[in-house]
Amino acid sequence: MIQYLITALFDLGLAGLAFSKKDNPAAKALAFLLLSLSVWLLELFFLTTLTNAELLNILFHITRGGMFLIPLGFALLTWRLVGSRSNIFKNVFIIFGAFFSVGLWLYNMFIAPSTLKETDSGYLPELDITYYMFMGYLVWCFAGSIVLVCVSYKSSSSREKQRLKWLLITLLVSFSCGLIVLFTMPTGLEFYLSKFVGVITNVVFVSLLFYSTIQHNLMDFRLALSVGLSKAILLGFFIWLYFVVTSVVGDHTESVGGVLVLLLFVALILEAYPRLLKWILPNAKKILIKHGYEFDQVKSDTESALRNAITFSMMLEVLDHLFLKILRLNNYKILMIQKNLDVVNNENNPRLSGLPFEITTEDNILVAYCAQQTQLVVADEMPATMRNEMEKHNAGLCFPVFSEQKILAAVLIGEPTHFSYYRYDDMKVFEWLQTELEQVLNRLIRLNSMQEQLGEAKKTLSMLSLMNHYHHDIKAPFAIIDGILSNDIYDRDKQRDIVLAQVERGSKLIATMASILGGHHRRRIQSCALESLVQDCLYLFEKSFDKVEYELGGIPNIKGDAEDLKILFINLIKNAAEARRGNEDLTIKIKSWIENSNAYFSISDNGTGMTERQLTNLWEPGFSGKKFGNGIGMQAIKRIVDEHNAHISVKSEVAKGSEFTLCFFASQIANEDENITKDELAERRAAHHIEKRNTQ
Repeated sequence: MIQYLITALFDLGLAGLAFSKKDNPAAKALAFLLLSLSVWLLELFFLTTLTNAELLNILFHITRGGMFLIPLGFALLTWRLVGSRSNIFKNVFIIFGAFFSVGLWLYNMFIAPSTLKETDSGYLPELDITYYMFMGYLVWCFAGSIVLVCVSYKSSSSREKQRLKWLLITLLVSFSCGLIVLFTMPTGLEFYLSKFVGVITNVVFVSLLFYSTIQHNLMDFRLALSVGLSKAILLGFFIWLYFVVTSVVGDHTESVGGVLVLLLFVALILEAYPRLLKWILPNAKKILIKHGYEFDQVKSDTESALRNAITFSMMLEVLDHLFLKILRLNNYKILMIQKNLDVVNNENNPRLSGLPFEITTEDNILVAYCAQQTQLVVADEMPATMRNEMEKHNAGLCFPVFSEQKILAAVLIGEPTHFSYYRYDDMKVFEWLQTELEQVLNRLIRLNSMQEQLGEAKKTLSMLSLMNHYHHDIKAPFAIIDGILSNDIYDRDKQRDIVLAQVERGSKLIATMASILGGHHRRRIQSCALESLVQDCLYLFEKSFDKVEYELGGIPNIKGDAEDLKILFINLIKNAAEARRGNEDLTIKIKSWIENSNAYFSISDNGTGMTERQLTNLWEPGFSGKKFGNGIGMQAIKRIVDEHNAHISVKSEVAKGSEFTLCFFASQIANEDENITKDELAERRAAHHIEKRNTQ
């Protein structure tokens, strides 16, 4: 029968593929088993096709060695798969089994050759002592292998347990089918049973054995069933279609046209089969697997989402969906190396300071262990110390992410919620993600670095613009001094008082601007008195307003960066100073109050105001309501407000003025026992304004 030859070639091809895995001892054992099976199938092929009794007798006894070696092959493969740890099994079943198999083969070939009898389906060997010796040997090897797998299962890792489970299923089914074939041999039904049972069993279970042994593709029974049913249904459809075509075309050997039609039909099947299978499998999995997913679809969707992520928080949202919703893991965590700490923490996202994103160093014991690995590592395959560390993080698997041969991060994966092990598709996702995260993390780090540099550039540009705009205010005191000393309008005492006053004013102006400009590269969080800061900034613009009104409610200090807050207030005051309507008096009003435990601060003017369009586009990059403005000042205001977790609102009406209101939430209010970094210049300015109001 031709199916025996086809199946033998199938096993032989798998044997060659398994043997190519030279570093895997189990693969070599599998190759030996598959080679034995293919030789035995050749024996069946010769028995059913050859009619020359003399030639058949020679080939039969030569190829019968494959059948004698099959039990040894199963025993050897089982021993390799459980770790080659049992010396008793090695001595009793492998070493002794090898001598027994070869001895039985030589005994059957030279001492007591089997007699062949002719049947309707071909030739069949007579029952003899060799047959019964092989039956006992087969039962002995399979029983020992099954016991070894059961004993090893208890002490194996979770991932190994799944492979041993598949091995045990394969052993039991193959053993059962082998017994059926051998026990039916005296009735002459062997060829009929082997046609339907032997060949199909060989193809299915050899494939599963290769699948779980070499590729480590672990899957549950329902997944295997869905894949098998899908392929069987599709193959059945093509077989039915073949009979339909042959019934229409007729005997394809009678005409060239018939041959061409059948060749075309075969070509269409080869082209359509993978495409239809790709469409059928996902739907079959949805029906039979409650918590299954299609790997290719998940990979495509996740890859697209990760490439569109421009912040770490967006990346975490994608991973949340992948790990928690699709793979159904109980948790995950990314351990980022310390060298990227500043870049990551600059993003205004509180999630980054906790789970599932954690900053650590290369000295972390778990990170150091991951750095020595090149692939996925399951917790129960780790040393005891590492297993304890994994338990602390509630993780069952980890893998490193490298960049330029240096570890960039370690990803810890929690246990599955609906399975006792990571499925094959899960492992494929992790392996793909290990490579993908290298590109994603590197890109996000570069983007964050560029955003930080851009923010600093905008801040510097804002300060340079401010310094350029108000350089005449800094020069004004010195011009006054020059005018006083060049004329004899005042006596010497009056001149001295004016000069000293202008020197003090110039010193304060220079000190204030220098402190702002000098602090833009250093961000310090401290306790800041907003009322003092704004009064100090108003000193720069004291000649720009006709009237300054205060309605201060004594708000508490807030936690912030004093230099950034000065930039914020200077930009707001500067905008108010530039809003004068013609020759009308310009008034600025500073107001502060407490409401619902939040601190509020507003700066308003009676200037030109803004249109609805200007209000709508106020915070857009590059937008400015001024004729020659560039929008940098408003961007600086929005950036500083966001960095302080505050809120800003704007009210404005054309020809009536504008009001900017800042809200610093209760979480930003500094505690009374916190160390307050004093700004002496700001306090002196505040005291001056209070004294000035009291004397009016």
